[in-house]
Amino acid sequence: MIAGLRARPGLVLFGVAVVVGSIAAVQADVTREMVTPFAVVALVAIVLGEQVPLRIARRNIAPLTTAPALGMILSPLGDSSGQVPSAWTVLAVVWLSILVGGLLARLRGISVVEGSLGSRFIAMAVTTYFARGIVVEGQTLVEWAFAADVHPGIGAAGLFIAALGGGLVERVVDSLVQLGGEGRGLAHIVAAEAGPIAGISAATVASGPLIALAKPVLDWAAIPLLLVPVLVAYVSVRRLVTIRQALDESLLALSRLPEVVGLSRTGHVRRVTALACEIGQEMGLDVQGLHDVERTALLHDLGQLALDEPLRGGATIHSSGPEDARMAMAAHLLLDDTPQLADLAPLVAHVGTPFRRSREFGEHIPLASRIVRVANAWDDITEGARSPRARTIALERLHLGLGYDYDPEVVSALERALEL
Repeated sequence: MIAGLRARPGLVLFGVAVVVGSIAAVQADVTREMVTPFAVVALVAIVLGEQVPLRIARRNIAPLTTAPALGMILSPLGDSSGQVPSAWTVLAVVWLSILVGGLLARLRGISVVEGSLGSRFIAMAVTTYFARGIVVEGQTLVEWAFAADVHPGIGAAGLFIAALGGGLVERVVDSLVQLGGEGRGLAHIVAAEAGPIAGISAATVASGPLIALAKPVLDWAAIPLLLVPVLVAYVSVRRLVTIRQALDESLLALSRLPEVVGLSRTGHVRRVTALACEIGQEMGLDVQGLHDVERTALLHDLGQLALDEPLRGGATIHSSGPEDARMAMAAHLLLDDTPQLADLAPLVAHVGTPFRRSREFGEHIPLASRIVRVANAWDDITEGARSPRARTIALERLHLGLGYDYDPEVVSALERALEL
């Protein structure tokens, strides 16, 4: 059982969220006077936000849930008698709203990722603690931010810091779940956080304090009005994700062409791509570098479509110089006329270039091309076998070509990747 939980850290995180939410529900003290139009609209917005999660970079985020929840946590709440709800009360209401929204989404057939939901609520708990749980000189952060003797700009900065703290916790916790649960490389996780997720997360974190600041003036209307920027960012990012997904699917379809027509072995491209990315990580490539390696590996056999006769076993290590030149030219022509793939044309074309040309003629061979060349040779020699004998033979063949066909640094990185 423990081993199963370690394999699913997202479920463990959701369990922690359930425990914290349950404690908050037990400690909560909701009165009739606290049920205000602002609170009702916030709760409805949270529930509706869970119905439209955004799947991006294998993450599930819900910006249309987070923004109104932050607005409620950071707003000056209270009834006509002046009674202010406790931090536990606010947190319990947010938790129940998220839980109801998640259950409703599940009933509607929408995928609910426990780890993402858990990290979202834990972030809310952290923001609630910062804003309402810490009391300094008899005041919480929310009370201080809206005090008459505090400059509005300084108060807004305090609310934003509280929201930012929770947002950072959500992203860190979600990244740790990805790192431990799915075994994804750190570079891929950093790439996701530095991409569109960062933009929409920033818009969400900023909208929460804005809703809170507008609440004394606009009351419940502050929520729908100030959710508009988040909604615009949501639509834009969703469209970007759709475009990227279409491009990735097109690359995958294009990469399978040599296999489909029988020019290369089944699974060859997939294995080369995985190994090339591992080598790139061993060499410390940044996010863009790994992205180039991955896409170059996917398309490295595309030039075989131009050959009159198939290569023996589909292995390019058996190709001659003229065949290498013809494959490089064909790959370059296929990719160069497509704006989205033009940057890949020289990378794919140089996969067939032996390393010695960089030393003897000063020819620039991109690192991505050198990495894919080594990964491709490894799979051509082993033919997908993982036995110690296949590994020994492959390493011997690569060592024979060190400095001539293959970059010695890349081969060293391959050996380190194989040891791992």
